[in-house]
Amino acid sequence: MNKSSLTFVFISISILTFILGSWQLFRLNWKNDLMDNINNSIINPDLFSNNNKYNNLVSVKLDNNYTILDKPIFIESKTFKGKPGYHLILPLKYNNEIYSVINFGWFKDKDSDQVKNIIKKYLAVNNAKVYIREFNSDKPFFTPENNLLNNTWYSVNKDDFNQFYKYEFPSKYYFVLLDDRITKYSFNPLVFLRNNHLNYSITWFLLSLSSVIMLLIIRKKYE
Repeated sequence: MNKSSLTFVFISISILTFILGSWQLFRLNWKNDLMDNINNSIINPDLFSNNNKYNNLVSVKLDNNYTILDKPIFIESKTFKGKPGYHLILPLKYNNEIYSVINFGWFKDKDSDQVKNIIKKYLAVNNAKVYIREFNSDKPFFTPENNLLNNTWYSVNKDDFNQFYKYEFPSKYYFVLLDDRITKYSFNPLVFLRNNHLNYSITWFLLSLSSVIMLLIIRKKYE
C-alpha cells in the first residue's frame, strides 16, 4: 500500500473513532441526566395520573383509588441475593375497574397467606410508592413463553394477561413496588441502567489518537 492510501486509511480511522468517542460523551450526559431524573423521582415521587405521560422507570405514588385484586400470578426463576423464588404479580384496580398490574417483588414461595398479608399491607398505607414500566407484550429472546393453561409465567406479557384474566387491561404502564412499608424485597429501578459510556468514549478517543500517531510514524518513514 502506498503512502497516499495509508494516509487516507489512518485519517479515516482517526475521524471515525473521534466521532464515536464524541457520541459516547453525548450518551454519557444523556444517561447521567436520565439517572438524576429517576433518582429525584424516587426521593420525591409525584402522584400518578392516568392522564399523564411517563418515562420508563420513573417513580410515582398511587393514591387510594388504586386497589388490589387477589388473583396472583408468580413469575418463575427469580432470585434475591442468590436465593431462588418468584416475583408476585397482582392485578391493579382503579375506581373498582381492572386497570393494570403491580409487581410486588421477590417471594420465596407461592404462599397464599403471604399474598393476603401483602394485600393487607398495601391497602393500609397511603400513596404507595411504585415505579413505572411499559406494559406491552415484548419479552427477551431467550425467555420462555408463558403457559396459560398450566398457570406458569416467565414474563409480564400484556396479551397473555388479557387472555388469562379475560379482561383488556387499559393501561400502557404496569408498576413495580418500591415501598419498604409493604415489602423489603423490592429493587431500585437504577439497577436496570448501566452507564459505561465514559469508558467507551475513552477507548474510542485512544484509538483515534493511536491512528494519528501511526499516521505520523508512516509519513516519517516515507520521508
